[in-house]
Amino acid sequence: MTQLILRSLLTAALLATSALAQPVKTEPGLAVSYAVGTASDTVGAPNVWLYVPAGQPPTPFLSAGKFTTTFTGFISVDLRGDFLFKVEANGAVKVELGTNTIIEFTGDGKKASDPTKPIRLSKGNNALKVTFTSPASGDAMLKLLWSEKGSLWEPVNSGMVSRAVGNEALAQQNKLRLGRETFLEARCAKCHTTEAGVPELAMDAPSFEGIGSRRHFGWMANWILDPKAQRASATMPKLFHGPTAQAEAEAIAAFLAAQTGAAPTGEPKKDDESIEAAKKLVEALHCTGCHNVPDIGDTDDKKLNLTHVNAKFPPAALLAFLKNPGTHYAWTRMPNFKLKDVEAEQVAGFLSSIAPMVKQPGAPTDAAVIARGKTLVQTKGCLNCHTLKLDNQFKAKPLAELAAARWTSGCLAESPNGKTPHFAFAKAEREALPAFAATDRASLKRHVRVEFAERQARNLNCTSCHGQLDGFTRYEMLGGKLRPEWMAQFIAGETKYKPRHWLAHRMPVFPKYAADFAIGLAMSHGFPPRTPAEPPQDLELAKVGQKLIGVDGGFSCISCHSVGAVKAAQVFESEGINFAYTVERIQRAYYERWTRNPLRIEPQTKMPVYFQEDGSSPLPDVLGGDTAKQLDAFWQFFRLGDKITPPAAP
Repeated sequence: MTQLILRSLLTAALLATSALAQPVKTEPGLAVSYAVGTASDTVGAPNVWLYVPAGQPPTPFLSAGKFTTTFTGFISVDLRGDFLFKVEANGAVKVELGTNTIIEFTGDGKKASDPTKPIRLSKGNNALKVTFTSPASGDAMLKLLWSEKGSLWEPVNSGMVSRAVGNEALAQQNKLRLGRETFLEARCAKCHTTEAGVPELAMDAPSFEGIGSRRHFGWMANWILDPKAQRASATMPKLFHGPTAQAEAEAIAAFLAAQTGAAPTGEPKKDDESIEAAKKLVEALHCTGCHNVPDIGDTDDKKLNLTHVNAKFPPAALLAFLKNPGTHYAWTRMPNFKLKDVEAEQVAGFLSSIAPMVKQPGAPTDAAVIARGKTLVQTKGCLNCHTLKLDNQFKAKPLAELAAARWTSGCLAESPNGKTPHFAFAKAEREALPAFAATDRASLKRHVRVEFAERQARNLNCTSCHGQLDGFTRYEMLGGKLRPEWMAQFIAGETKYKPRHWLAHRMPVFPKYAADFAIGLAMSHGFPPRTPAEPPQDLELAKVGQKLIGVDGGFSCISCHSVGAVKAAQVFESEGINFAYTVERIQRAYYERWTRNPLRIEPQTKMPVYFQEDGSSPLPDVLGGDTAKQLDAFWQFFRLGDKITPPAAP
């Protein structure tokens, strides 16, 4: 018996050892669990960062209040090494690596914790757990930093953090998030009204005012009949089913065709020279990030085809749309590139040349047909989303009165059913919407900008350019690099200059999304929604910074960087951004990291590494060779902004 027990114990031990030896299946990002009282929510996050303003909820599915957060996952390194860690926080933090607690710290957001002693990380996955409790008052903030030598502190590379696959709590909460997003994107609250809340509840749809001058009758009829047959990603439902569907769609299209206004003017350019210029511009604007363009880029089923433009737009209307896509649709996802008139004419001509020419059917002029279309617009819910000076006669139950059974039939039915609009939701969406409906739906009132930015970055396809095009910073770095105030202006198209004026690529404009997007990006990296005011400027130190950018006793920065109105003296390979823009654009923490070692951030950069790993400067006679002091001198000089001037020539 004793031998049997021993053999059983040995077998169990061997099996346990074998199980432990199996590599853990992981996916990018950490699992982050929030708890407010007895309620909890689990999300994915790219790193150990958070910023939650006082009085605001940490996620849409939790109320505001004191909360606890737990980050779990792994840090993975290619080679075994020793690293130091520290945290910046307003709140209480506990950091565990493996079975060891390496940091226990309560901060006020003004001073970081002391660095740890060197911590040995093994090759591969190293278990990480960070527990954070928000402060009794004030904004909650947390950032985990690490360093190899103790001089350059940076966030853990997002590509080095992961979580175990199969987190059930995360899967369940992601289902609720999908349900909430689907509810917002489908404009469900336009019919099933609810209290005002998140901005997306007010999302518009293309205005019907003057639409007859902007769209062809035939295209409108086909779109109304079956939107998803025209574009797979369409959120508009199919309103009509059965043998009368075609006639009803054409009646609405006839009524809309009669809604004319001041017709757009202009003519696309289709001569060979204009077509060639347009092709170059289409490539420079990276239109292929979202669209399939014949002979330019690879075809992708997930991208939008451009074969519809002649069927959809009268020529002058296409021109007007390209110049300002948001004129009649504020929440459009079509970016505004601020095209000049000639550019819009060239692109419109090119797009028209690659799309099939369509013989346009004339819109019915029969008064009875138009009247029927008007009645349908008034009674089928069209005016719940689209604006037109016309009495809306459509009524639906408010959201609060919808019975649970309504969330599995009607609009959510798998197949068209009777007179109910059919959204053709995917299976996952049909399952997620009832799951969301089973919550208290209070999340529709909670505007969490971090979550807004995460969703809209995906919907606007930001990563098709950021990280793909020369000069477009990787998306995952933006929130930690740029100040939210400047980001908001830049995304809204309000910045008076182009930072990288030498690039053919352009940052498109999304005015409706800009402010909340920028704030959410900053907070997702642990930065506040508004950059704190700096202490008084040290003008004497600024003079040292002015000398440091020069050739005589400095780093020769003016060779590649312009300084206000003075152009770069001698650009060898790649121009740098004008120093006059530095402080209004860049987070101070990012500036410190970049200047100490730009190659750590962007391996392909032409910016040299000047400072040593031990933190010393190659200019020992300036400020005692103290790198931190020299970087502060640069910064004080950059704070002069548009009053900045280079050092006098020797």
